[in-house]
Amino acid sequence: MVWKAKTKMEQKVEFIHEWLTQNYTITELCRSFNISRPTAYKLISRYEKMGLSGLIEQERAPINHPNRTNSKVESSILKLKDKHMLWGAKKIRILLFKEHPAELIPSVVTVHNILFKNGLVKSQKRSRRVKQYSPFLIPRSAMKFGAQTIKESF
Repeated sequence: MVWKAKTKMEQKVEFIHEWLTQNYTITELCRSFNISRPTAYKLISRYEKMGLSGLIEQERAPINHPNRTNSKVESSILKLKDKHMLWGAKKIRILLFKEHPAELIPSVVTVHNILFKNGLVKSQKRSRRVKQYSPFLIPRSAMKFGAQTIKESF
């Protein structure tokens, strides 16, 4: 017999169904479903506000980030990169000081990340490190042996 594993959505729907029957208290439901009471109340409030669509997993990423770079600064970074295709983040950041006040200028890493996000930066290929090989080197063990034979010959 194959055991069917329940998805999170199925468990949420089952929890709401059991809650709607009002045969169990919230504490009993939380124990049987292994969830905390704040989670249970959150599911119930979402169900009451939006119905079954409220039980769907929602994105956790914030809509607005407080430290995001200003859109004017980002567009000027991209314009400068279009003018000077061979320049990197350091030089572009120096040129930004002429156009914008100093408090709006992002760091070099942020400028690089903006360029990378827009596909304007290629990662450098790392040079392979090759071990030096010299066929004229004699191992130490051979040198000791050779030194003894040289002394014996004299």
